[in-house]
Amino acid sequence: QVKTSFTVDGDWTNGVAAATKCSDNKFFDPAGLQCMTCGANANATALACACAAGTYLTAGTGVAPYTTCASCVALGLATSWDNTTCVACDNTTGASLSAATGDCACSNATHALVERGVTGMRLASKQCVECPPPSFPHPSEKGKCFECPYVGPPAAPVAMAYDAATRTCKCPVGVAECIDADAKKSTLATKFRLTLDSTRAAIRFYNLGAAVSSATVESLLFLDTLIDVAADCRNFANRTQCNALANLCVLAMYDAAAAACKLYRGIVDERKAQEYHSSDGGLNPAVGWSETMPWLYYSTGVDYLGRTDLAALVTFDEPGSSTTELSTLQFILSVTTLSGQWLGFRPVGKLLQLCGGREQDLTQWQRFGTNYFNQCNLPVAEVLDAARGMGKSPGGETLFFDLYIQDLRGAPPTVNVWPESLYPVPIRVGNILVNQNAAGDDDLMVRRFFVIDETAGVAVAGAAAVAVTYAQTMHVTVRIRSDEKSRLFPPILDLTYAQRDPSFSYATSDAVSFRVLYTMATDEFWQTWEAIFITFMVLGGAQWMYGVMQVSRRRQTRDPDAKSLMHALGTAAGAVATSFTVILFCGSGYWFLFFKAQTEVYTMVPLDSEREVTLFKMLLTVAAVCAAISMAHTVYRQCNYDILFLDWEKARATLTPAGKATTAPVSTWRQFFIANEWNELQTQRITSRDLTLLLMMLFLLGLDFQNLGVIEPTMRTNEPAPYQVSSLLLRFAIGGGLMLVIGLCQIAYKIVFHHNYVCHPIQQFVDLLSLSNISIIILDDECSGYYIHGRSLMAFTDTSMAELSQQMRKEQEMQVSARGLVPSSTRQDLAENQCFELFITKELRVAYESKLLRRIEEAAAMRSGGGGGIMGGAANIMGHSRSGGGR
Repeated sequence: QVKTSFTVDGDWTNGVAAATKCSDNKFFDPAGLQCMTCGANANATALACACAAGTYLTAGTGVAPYTTCASCVALGLATSWDNTTCVACDNTTGASLSAATGDCACSNATHALVERGVTGMRLASKQCVECPPPSFPHPSEKGKCFECPYVGPPAAPVAMAYDAATRTCKCPVGVAECIDADAKKSTLATKFRLTLDSTRAAIRFYNLGAAVSSATVESLLFLDTLIDVAADCRNFANRTQCNALANLCVLAMYDAAAAACKLYRGIVDERKAQEYHSSDGGLNPAVGWSETMPWLYYSTGVDYLGRTDLAALVTFDEPGSSTTELSTLQFILSVTTLSGQWLGFRPVGKLLQLCGGREQDLTQWQRFGTNYFNQCNLPVAEVLDAARGMGKSPGGETLFFDLYIQDLRGAPPTVNVWPESLYPVPIRVGNILVNQNAAGDDDLMVRRFFVIDETAGVAVAGAAAVAVTYAQTMHVTVRIRSDEKSRLFPPILDLTYAQRDPSFSYATSDAVSFRVLYTMATDEFWQTWEAIFITFMVLGGAQWMYGVMQVSRRRQTRDPDAKSLMHALGTAAGAVATSFTVILFCGSGYWFLFFKAQTEVYTMVPLDSEREVTLFKMLLTVAAVCAAISMAHTVYRQCNYDILFLDWEKARATLTPAGKATTAPVSTWRQFFIANEWNELQTQRITSRDLTLLLMMLFLLGLDFQNLGVIEPTMRTNEPAPYQVSSLLLRFAIGGGLMLVIGLCQIAYKIVFHHNYVCHPIQQFVDLLSLSNISIIILDDECSGYYIHGRSLMAFTDTSMAELSQQMRKEQEMQVSARGLVPSSTRQDLAENQCFELFITKELRVAYESKLLRRIEEAAAMRSGGGGGIMGGAANIMGHSRSGGGR
């Protein structure tokens, strides 16, 4: 069986570095993409084997094992520095073998151990050679001597003293210009009242989501660099080191108790008398941007987000249509490495979007008015890889960013190279404790952030980081001013970091997002809408109360009963549903018209997540529930109407086969037919549900009107981009508006044309009653209802077609009286009127229920038939029931 594929050894789920892919004492062999075992006395490194301390590499036989090491210590010899042979220690020069290191050691602190002579050839034995005064053995480079540097004033330099115990250079007493490690620490600790012990490097990581949820790391970065960069920044105003100190404070999450932040603030306070940009009028109020120091903190208690000094003018027009108004905002980053080196400016563009996306979409968030959502769920390893590509320099250093927006102050650019005029954008880090409470007036705004850091979590040189911090969510908010709608308040970047264990295999994904929102204060609209809402509710309540009183009067009762209460609740639900629907449609229609149709900057539609829109959604839900209750109440009332069919047809005289005179029974089929037509009439509507839904689907889906719900200030119906979102307000306005227009068009067609020139269902039913010689009494309430007079002018309606045609021709030629209840009236409308409102007394209702209705129910239960009179008594009352159904 042919087989070309193979399995690559090692666990590659957490990245591509080879160092940790193989198990203990195995290395990854890139030649064969396989983990291999080292030979005797050899230790595995990332991609090879290396001899252990005190051993040397032995020559192989060409076959496995390929890398084996033999012990020199066992032979009483030291290992050469290139691990190729064993070398003796020359005791005559003070060199002796150290079993712990497998190398020779000098007994005299001023002697350096050498292995090679001046020509570069290896000596027969390692020797201790005295370093020429005033030099000393180099603490890290083997076989070399070094001298301590000279310090002090140029006129009288003084050499630093060598400390043999620590193998470092110390400052001589009395030389103020000399600053060694101890002096740096002592001076900083005294000046800024700090304790600069190992706690200065303690970094706490939270919510790791791994086997251990939190960890405290004694950061090697802070141990090695904090004191040096702070001292160089303070003593020599080294800008690079001042930047590095600020970066350490950023890595400490701006913690006021962290040593890095205390040192930064202390140096800033020392230099507050001299601040940047003081020559051009200065920043007012002063922000604490002391000379030589980067600006990190905004002053607390100052409303920077409400400032009105951002003078850039904006427009919805296409880019390039105006030289003074901006349709595309230019956000700019000032970039600094972890070590403090400034790399210059670069546009934000697509830099901060960990989710990626289509190339043409990634910069659309800078187009004014374009709400932008780029969010995804990615495995932790993929998120970290994406963050490394954006947040680290080619040399692997963490990059730090200061965010600005270009502010041309309404003037056209004078050059094609930016930046010309920069406005700083505040950063609000959600991980800072004070920013996690509900209050917004005490939030701490800062200036600098990073995308990913893998250095602060390293505790041991050469080891992997215990935890990695990356920017999980970045949300930019741009607010439009209400007083001058073509100008902006300062934007803000809300940023939240996540911390993860890079060595842990996460089973879940991280939700990552980059979002840009263009908003505007809408308090004035919502206050007006609230006043209109209250007005509508008061008017609706008054109308409801008037309707309840009218029903009470029609029922001729003063004391409310269960039926009255049910009616009041049902009509109240209908009044609430109607009022809410009208108010909600008017509110959403305002946003649709004034947002989608605006040509100049006027307003921005609120997002679905805002409190007012959430309330809008709740009111819409209440309206739907109330409408359902109202509909259920209407169905209940219709199912409990008292409906009586009055058959005026007389029995016709006839002869029996024996020649005896008798009367023929009246046919019941006319009654069944009328009852069936009545039931069909209950489903008639002035609008067609099927046609309405079909047209809604045509406009919303076929013509893409649904895309008008996308939050962009145009009336385009193009397919929305992946970064765009829709608005509940706009969707409701589109759906409600379409349904309203479609319904009104159907109503206008039915009333103006169809009922006049095609057919009118109710009028046809009245005509049918006249032809059938049947009238209807409809009691939709206890003491009120309607009467349709259908008594025919013909002697018999249960007759032949010829006789019906002859009678209808007489009526057409006006040879008979009018159809109405009062045909002799001189008023034409009254003579022809067949439909009337009906009111009965309370006593008649009681008599009806106690006598006639009971007889009807009993007769219906017995299923007895008959003809004449009121539909033959009980059997002709269709489907009567006291508990429900049609009466």
